[in-house]
Amino acid sequence: MAGTPTGVYLSRDSGRSWNWVSPPWTVWDMAFGPQGRLFVARNQGISWTDDLSKDDITWEKTRGLGQALFFNIDPHPTQEDIVLAGSWGNDLGFSEDGGQSIRSLHNGLETLSVLDVLWHPKEGQLTIGTIEGLFRTDDGGESWFKLPGLLTNQTITSLLQTEGNTIWAGAADGLWASQDYGVTWQRPESMPVATVLRTGQVTVADQSWLWAGTEGAGLWLSRDNGTTWQFAGLERLSVYNLLIDPNRPDYLIAATSDGIYAVRVLVQ
Repeated sequence: MAGTPTGVYLSRDSGRSWNWVSPPWTVWDMAFGPQGRLFVARNQGISWTDDLSKDDITWEKTRGLGQALFFNIDPHPTQEDIVLAGSWGNDLGFSEDGGQSIRSLHNGLETLSVLDVLWHPKEGQLTIGTIEGLFRTDDGGESWFKLPGLLTNQTITSLLQTEGNTIWAGAADGLWASQDYGVTWQRPESMPVATVLRTGQVTVADQSWLWAGTEGAGLWLSRDNGTTWQFAGLERLSVYNLLIDPNRPDYLIAATSDGIYAVRVLVQ
């Protein structure tokens, strides 16, 4: 599936052909909940569907905050009723009924623009990336505190937690890593100073790779859990997402500013 400025598109043949399957939305993010519900964050609210198998997909609109622009959508990894969504100027959207309805969480986040949400393994603990740095809660969102340090006034676009509790933050001035849960941050020497739009993890031939999609500086990969990074192509393009083709597990699929690209990965 692909979210675009004109709506959601679906391919059932590994990207060889695409069908337009939604109204003409401006789509910022899409994510599946733990029970398979697909959520779409859009220019005006959130929509969702439970059935992608039909040719004519039925979409439901989440009640509440229908005029808000949502940058990202983050269902709880295991609790299907809990959904968070980062908005422009309306802080963090919070749903307790699986996306049927949503409201602003507030609790100290008023007027913030939230660009990403990181669910930590510890229950009730989250970190959010905003246009004004990083914020964390240890009590499920009842109270928040701002993380100090180098990223305190930085725009944070993406968050990822990997093995060993390393936290990665994609920011306006590059990729940053913290080994102490966000107290201090270091920039990998092998990464360029370019805005990192998104970070993630893919499994290629039983190997776990980290990836970072940049604004105008292509795709970067790490095969050693972030110790070193290498340029992986898509020169001068912005990279918004990366995944493994479920039908061809030796292919990487990248969403870019110039459309969707595919490449076969040869692992030695």
